[in-house]
Amino acid sequence: MMSIRSTSYIGVSSPVQAMAMDMERNLLLLVWFVCVTTIYFFVPKAKAHEFVLCFLVCQAVGWIVEILLVQFDLVAYPLREFPKASDLNITFKVVWTPVASGLYYIHRPRANKWITCFYFGVWISLLTLIDGMLAAKTELVEYVHFHWSLMAIVLSIIFLSVHVLVSWFFKDRKVFRKELSEG
Repeated sequence: MMSIRSTSYIGVSSPVQAMAMDMERNLLLLVWFVCVTTIYFFVPKAKAHEFVLCFLVCQAVGWIVEILLVQFDLVAYPLREFPKASDLNITFKVVWTPVASGLYYIHRPRANKWITCFYFGVWISLLTLIDGMLAAKTELVEYVHFHWSLMAIVLSIIFLSVHVLVSWFFKDRKVFRKELSEG
């Protein structure tokens, strides 16, 4: 008699694979929890509008970049939240990276160019390390014709694009201050 557990995962041939998928699904849930609590505790209300714009711009830019990577068979996501709807992992490309981008933008140093470059390098290195570890240790990310060092370049392009677009949007701060005082 077949158990319910063994039929819940299509294409899983062993209980070990089912346990690994459970671990990866739990990791996805943990990422959602960490992202939501991070937004709650680390995004000040005064900068929430900047964070939201960064979040949305990063989703748009990141989605385009990731679709290109998947379509050109550079990266694959074997375990996805919506496998029939998208070839992308929604948690990392629609939540994790935009939250990181928003936090980067609202907490970036503005005093010294060297400190800003160092801060940028730390963020990109940390996110690249996390992505590389996910590719090496889980079935969430698979580098098909890709290398982790290229992910640093991709993340840099995404973060710099978001920074340029959001900075351009908020370049005239007087307009936003006027709207806040009227409201």
